Amino acid sequence: MKRNTTHYAYGTSVTQSYPFGIYVSAYALCPDGRVRKVKRIAQTADTFFSIPASIKYKGKTVAGHLYFSNDLTSPAAVMFAPYSYRKHGKIFNSTEV
Repeated sequence: MKRNTTHYAYGTSVTQSYPFGIYVSAYALCPDGRVRKVKRIAQTADTFFSIPASIKYKGKTVAGHLYFSNDLTSPAAVMFAPYSYRKHGKIFNSTEV
């Protein structure tokens, strides 16, 4: 199978496996401003705009989704947004350890 990695700003990237274009790995910018390797990424996107995924943060698995920033004032990047209603969803804005 052929794999293609697309690199974005801030060291973020996404790798797809062809012929079907399935997402197999990524590095995403997290809410705390650090780029992290995505632990799990869904094979297919749940919408046109986001891809379910999870990362490891402080030893905990944080569920959320990946999206591509399209802010016209900065370059495009792969972003991670945690699901705030899930376990550890608010870990980026708390002192939870």
